[in-house]
Amino acid sequence: MSDPISVLDRGYQMMWREGRADDAVRGLGEDFEWVVPGHPEGDLRLGPESVFEFFREWTEPWEGLVVDWELEQGAPERVLAIIHMHGRGRASGVPAEMHFSQVWTFRDGRAVRMELYWDNGEARRAAGLA
Repeated sequence: MSDPISVLDRGYQMMWREGRADDAVRGLGEDFEWVVPGHPEGDLRLGPESVFEFFREWTEPWEGLVVDWELEQGAPERVLAIIHMHGRGRASGVPAEMHFSQVWTFRDGRAVRMELYWDNGEARRAAGLA
């Protein structure tokens, strides 16, 4: 069984440092749930292809995008990821930054769900850390 923090860190490295988004999501199961509450196109995406498409849409408006993360083990099979993004708008050139949290759920060493939280306190509670 793989350590969830190591699995996530490697996935983030591939995604944000190596430019290998397709490889980063390849190991996700077809039933993997990617949850972004309040997203204009719906809260839930299923499977790796849907997650890959989300990343393409998410990163397209950015230029010089830099993403940093902190990972913390929560309740059994839960990991909290605190994400810091900054870059410039591709069309406007205006600097922008974003901070949010993700709670990842694992089952038998595999990621089965990610839910995004804009409120870190709420994410910490969902991860079993508060």
